[in-house]
Amino acid sequence: MGPVLIVDDEFGIVEAVRDLLSDEGYRVATALNGREALERMARERPSMVLLDYMMPLLNGPGVLEAMQRDPVLRDVPVVMMSASPPEFWQHLPCAGFLPKPFDIDQLLATVRQIVGGPPLH
Repeated sequence: MGPVLIVDDEFGIVEAVRDLLSDEGYRVATALNGREALERMARERPSMVLLDYMMPLLNGPGVLEAMQRDPVLRDVPVVMMSASPPEFWQHLPCAGFLPKPFDIDQLLATVRQIVGGPPLH
């Protein structure tokens, strides 16, 4: 199973979510913009992507569009993260949405629902 890929241009969010998911036992990868995310996904297919809507270089919708064109990435579940109102993201082909600032329990429940529990060691 691939990592949970966290994509956000706010380092503090990436760090907090990475630490939370790592502490829960998930394997995690990170990217600080959409281009970096696509480069990471080319090296290793993630089990899911937590994707910020607004980022420099390549925004969340741009990443989703690139993923939809790629037969390897097309089926990777994406959960959009944003403080933007629903009309910005509700039309996008994503598996879910987490409003920012997000609730930790909701974040963990969303990851568990999509990926399942973390692997047992």
